Amino acid sequence: MLELSGEVGYRAVTLDALLDRSGATNEQFEARFADLEACFAAAYEAEAEELCTAMLTAAGEGGDWRAATEAALTTVLRFAGARPRTARALIREVHIVGGPALAKHEELLERLAAAMGEECRSPASDSAVTRAPSFIVGAVEGVISGHLDRGEERQLLEAAPELMDLIATFFVGGDREA
Repeated sequence: MLELSGEVGYRAVTLDALLDRSGATNEQFEARFADLEACFAAAYEAEAEELCTAMLTAAGEGGDWRAATEAALTTVLRFAGARPRTARALIREVHIVGGPALAKHEELLERLAAAMGEECRSPASDSAVTRAPSFIVGAVEGVISGHLDRGEERQLLEAAPELMDLIATFFVGGDREA
């Protein structure tokens, strides 16, 4: 479902196309899902949870804030570069689908922002630090989406240094090496 949605857009997905792609029968689909939205939500939840866990695990193994942030960032950039259709579904199509999938999306973004907020501290005011993680997570999502929209998934890893500069601006005064 995610691959197909990322390829043609969720609104263009038909049950026939999904069944053809998956090899499932209509009966199998109906036994498991109420509709296409429920199918997307189930696929989204499994894939997005796995990616979020991989990012948080990578960050946890990273060491200091810089290494942890780079590890999580590299994880998501590599994923999007290797699986652009799925990444497009996780980042863009989820907003079109809405419902439980979008609720899960927001939950995962909040989890990532909370983890970033716990790891990164700045001499900036408390209110700036509180807002910064959500802004950063959204900015990373926007950069990935832009690259995917332009068919530049192979260049995603090249965006990592600039994204690290952006992150560092909020948390350590602009020095990503700090």
